[in-house]
Amino acid sequence: MKHLFLSLLLNLPLFLAPVVLWGADAKPKTAGTVPPAGGATAEQPVASQGPAESKRDADADADQPKRPKMGARPTSIAIIPERGGLKTLTIHFRWSLFPNASVEVRLLPDPEPKGETPSEPKGETGGTATSNLQAEKVTGVTVSPIYFAEHLKGTVRDALYTCLDHPGEGGRTHSFTKDKIVYKMIGRRNALGNQGVHVQVHAEDSKASDEYPAAAYLQLDTWAVDKETLSLDLDRDEFAKPGRIFVWFFRGDQVVWEEHLRWPGYR
Repeated sequence: MKHLFLSLLLNLPLFLAPVVLWGADAKPKTAGTVPPAGGATAEQPVASQGPAESKRDADADADQPKRPKMGARPTSIAIIPERGGLKTLTIHFRWSLFPNASVEVRLLPDPEPKGETPSEPKGETGGTATSNLQAEKVTGVTVSPIYFAEHLKGTVRDALYTCLDHPGEGGRTHSFTKDKIVYKMIGRRNALGNQGVHVQVHAEDSKASDEYPAAAYLQLDTWAVDKETLSLDLDRDEFAKPGRIFVWFFRGDQVVWEEHLRWPGYR
């Protein structure tokens, strides 16, 4: 019995040791700490801005200079004399990339003082430009286009196709008046030999002080030398006076670009 008791006493740690190991933690947990999912370090919350801070940020953004809108521009624009004394407005620009495109022009008095000949700016392709491609400021003058595309629907659109489809017999015309403005659509052969359509625009009152004309050129493929060059006839009767011509290129009813240049008139 003595030997049996001693044997049990010696083997007792072998039975108790696993109990001690299984019940113990290898690394004690830190009180009050919950690890984030995935083991990543928890991010500190960011305080949201109040109305005062948001207003200051908006004011700071408003003080920053706005970048000018960058878009397609003509590489050159010039007045070219043709045979028979006609003058054309020649525009080098990839017009064919723009659907439903048109060009509008308006003639206004030149605000430059008489006797002064300002130096012409440099063009985008280098050399002396015949137009103001750097958007030279014309002080004291606010000029807007006609926005003829807004009228190009219904009977007016039908009249456009009629003018295009009847090149013979001196062409066709269609006139209408809206808001005391007279629009005269003219279809006839242009200097390129195509049946082109343009619209003369003037005030209903012929004695109005604003007698300087405007015109819209439609269906630009009939006014095109190629996919990058337009040649627009400037009629002697419409653009007899010298001044400054403002030019707008439209895609539908949206202005893509605008330019202006000196116009010598017909003398």
